[in-house]
Amino acid sequence: MADKPQLSRAAAAIAILVLVAFAGLVAFLIGQVDKDETAWTRLAWIFASVEAIAFGAAGALFGSSIQRERAEKAEAAAAENTRDAANGRALAEAIKAEAPAEGDGEGAGTLESLGTGRQRDAAASIAARHAELAKRLFP
Repeated sequence: MADKPQLSRAAAAIAILVLVAFAGLVAFLIGQVDKDETAWTRLAWIFASVEAIAFGAAGALFGSSIQRERAEKAEAAAAENTRDAANGRALAEAIKAEAPAEGDGEGAGTLESLGTGRQRDAAASIAARHAELAKRLFP
């Protein structure tokens, strides 16, 4: 797989420092519960501002690993779907190549238009080849 973008050491260190500072602020606020209403409102306003920065730091630390896992799963699914799509196109081309020619009677392209005897046996043989091809392409 291609290089996975990761948080640089400096950015990770800063994010961890921000989270530690945020934890310190929370501890400080817990100690300030007995403050008067005006002081508590000001502290809550500062807390809300710092909280946004701390959540951004946490998102940078934890979000990159979660996003990387999701991207790897999506790439694996895309590779599998690409193979199946190519096999489906190959099967469709084989079926189109062996289809009865236009003008073989009424309802050309259907088994009913093939008549009886050898023609019907030929149709059964074609159907068997198609079934075998489908089994090989889609195990």
